[in-house]
Amino acid sequence: MPRVSVVCWVALFWGFAAFFPIGLNYAAFAALAASMAWQGDWRVRLRRLRGEPNRWPAGLFLGWGLLVLAFGPHYPETASNAFHALRIVLTLALALALSRDEAVWALRGFWLGIAVALALTALHLAVGLPPGVLWDSIVRYGGNKSLANAVLLALAASTGLLLPPLLSGRQRVWALVLALGAMGALGAALYSRTAWLVVIVGLLAGLLHQWRAQRRRLLLAVALVAALALGAGLLVPGVRDRVAQGAHEVASAYAGEQVTRNSSWGVRFRMYTETLAMVRERPVAGWGIGGWSEQWKARVEPELASANMPHNDFLWMGAQAGVPGALLLLWLVAAGLPRAWRRHDMSGRLGVVALLSMLLAVAANSALRDASIGLSVWFVVLVFQRLSTEPEDVWREVLPGA
Repeated sequence: MPRVSVVCWVALFWGFAAFFPIGLNYAAFAALAASMAWQGDWRVRLRRLRGEPNRWPAGLFLGWGLLVLAFGPHYPETASNAFHALRIVLTLALALALSRDEAVWALRGFWLGIAVALALTALHLAVGLPPGVLWDSIVRYGGNKSLANAVLLALAASTGLLLPPLLSGRQRVWALVLALGAMGALGAALYSRTAWLVVIVGLLAGLLHQWRAQRRRLLLAVALVAALALGAGLLVPGVRDRVAQGAHEVASAYAGEQVTRNSSWGVRFRMYTETLAMVRERPVAGWGIGGWSEQWKARVEPELASANMPHNDFLWMGAQAGVPGALLLLWLVAAGLPRAWRRHDMSGRLGVVALLSMLLAVAANSALRDASIGLSVWFVVLVFQRLSTEPEDVWREVLPGA
């Protein structure tokens, strides 16, 4: 049996830890950087990074941010916002510098984490788990870490349903069981609206990628995904109730009624409108790194002033670094999409699904700015992107039973 490198084990740990508290994710982040430095091979890793389409947007994103940081105003949150921007790029560099085998081990950890998360959810639904820091964000919906876990389950559901044609035997069973289990957990415990959108858009994108030249199958795929979306919206109580509540909150906010801190979509409506106003007022260089919170506090009533991010990272960068900052962040996240779309195999398909899932999470929440999401979902998505450049046979090595 060939010797497994330390980096492989650390990548496995980060893929698994993605479902657990942020401290474990930060530990995995630091351990992966340290193990890569200890193992060496930096020339190979740098050459690998130079072959990625993200290298230019990552460099320009950091460069523009440094200019705004150097010449723009500073605020109490400037240091933390600058750190998070750097973390976003460093996570990208670490994930895309992984070798083929290291990336496979990272996704093995991710699927192991899915299995443990589903087991914990089933146990909670059966007997009711007491509050616990390790599993609360897996079995109870509330806060951004539980949103991160819901998005990860959604990614597992969509990719697990697309993988079986490539697999055989026990692997096909594993993929379907984990995918259906993930959808069950989303319906019974983590009923996130964003996560269901990720499932629906991911499946639709995957089928469009697979059957782009077959019109009849494409129409059937659209009909099936539309039925899934309608079913989730009408039949899953948690999703149905939250969508109805959100629609009411947006209508109330649009009509000018006062928005409360407990109003999820109502607060988002205010965040988006106020942040767009910030961007319009200073479209070139924004209000400065860390400036969103100061502007937000000055524009809203005290009850809403405690928020520190606009739940849309493109708007976050637009308000703080202008339209160039927002566009560079969009380019940074989406840079791998064209290459994945051009591949007519499973590697390209799953790369498209993962990157679109990330774009949705970034547009609907602070999936990069908030480390509780950005250290887990962003890492897993980037590993998918890394493997989207490999032959499709590599996906048979991710699940047990090969």
